[in-house]
Amino acid sequence: MPDRSLTSRDLQREATRRRVYTAALDVFRRDGVSQSRIEDIANAAGVSRGTFYFHFPTKDDVLAQLLRESESAVVEHIEALAPDAPILDVMQATARGIAEQWQDDPSLLPDLGVVALRLTATQLDDIPNLHPVQGALEPRFSRAVARGELQALIPPELLAQFFLVSLFGASLAWTGNRTMALPQLLEAVNAFFLRAATMEP
Repeated sequence: MPDRSLTSRDLQREATRRRVYTAALDVFRRDGVSQSRIEDIANAAGVSRGTFYFHFPTKDDVLAQLLRESESAVVEHIEALAPDAPILDVMQATARGIAEQWQDDPSLLPDLGVVALRLTATQLDDIPNLHPVQGALEPRFSRAVARGELQALIPPELLAQFFLVSLFGASLAWTGNRTMALPQLLEAVNAFFLRAATMEP
């Protein structure tokens, strides 16, 4: 349902922002992020260079928006589960969400990873809001440790981070060697991670 508090000017501004964002992603895919020119993005969106900079001060800001949208889609998969869902279901939902985002559009994933690392390095005090997938996983990993589904060798919040790093690292590696489909690769990573996290020391 549309927000009735928005004025027609607000709606027009948001439509322009979306047009610039979509054009930027298209140019990034075509030319690569580092080689993309703001002038080409502005022309594709039918706006001035100044309009691009008004909405996105840098190309990294476009990728940060893509990161937010991608993470929101993954969080939806996790939050669709019951709060007490088994940790395997949680892991599979996370992997499924990531695969759906990138299986058919892998070209921007390496650049997105660089932006995610930059954001993490500069905003370490606000990780749950910066990385909502991690924020959604941490309480579920805590409950899994409390139920005895996972070993309590390390704190559950770190275990959730290791899990995400495993999925993301595998996804990045996959962009350079797509000998298997991303969903199958992430399923294998889940099995490997779960085996390691449930073994007795």
